Amino acid sequence: MFHKFLHILKTYFIDIIDISLVTIILLKIYRLVYNTAALNIFYGIIATFIFWKIVETYNMRFLSIVISTFFKGGFLALIILFQPEIRKFLLIVGSRLFINKFILSFFKKPIISIKKETIESVTNACAIFSRDKTGILIVIKLQQDLNNFIKNGDDMNVKVNTPILESIFYKNSPLHDGATIIADNKIIKTRAILPVSYNKDIPYRLGLRHRAAFGITEKTDAICLVISEETGYISYIKNGNRIIITNINNLRTILEKDIT
Repeated sequence: MFHKFLHILKTYFIDIIDISLVTIILLKIYRLVYNTAALNIFYGIIATFIFWKIVETYNMRFLSIVISTFFKGGFLALIILFQPEIRKFLLIVGSRLFINKFILSFFKKPIISIKKETIESVTNACAIFSRDKTGILIVIKLQQDLNNFIKNGDDMNVKVNTPILESIFYKNSPLHDGATIIADNKIIKTRAILPVSYNKDIPYRLGLRHRAAFGITEKTDAICLVISEETGYISYIKNGNRIIITNINNLRTILEKDIT
């Protein structure tokens, strides 16, 4: 009797692990395809799979064969159609930090080595740029490596401070085009070219700076700051989501919350 109880307990335990892992994987995939063209396909696959299992439960043999054939033949078609999303997923899985992000993120917040003085310098610079309506694009690296997503640019190794940022984004400066990358409290690259997002939900009035910021934050955990030349508005973009900053103190608060 005791052995039977242990067997049942073991079975339930394995089922719980099974369900938990599937839930985590689906959640990660959902976050990956959120705000992309693949999101509706994701919903469709889940709905079709649930319908397939209902069909199998009630022994509808012919309908079950049709749906299973769809899954077997459609898998290759999905790989071809959604190659960018699959490539993005594999890049994340292959990241050296994936295990830490996947497991440790459930227990504690990762340690990020961005100092408060760096945040203060960036915030003060943004206040100046917003007032003067100077167009900028700043990328702040967090945990994930950005090398796979950044093209060209000029390598630098300068400690972040407000005067340096002002000189980089001065309108007549040769360095103001493209993105400036900040990592470990240093400016490591200027004039960097970022992947552009083709998300249809991005307002048409936003230009290439904003689309580049959406593009890099959809693919990595980086934070982007964009200031519009037309309006002077500050956009805080993370995980493909945009927050319009109306008060410079709000920018400082958000950065300290997300980074320190």
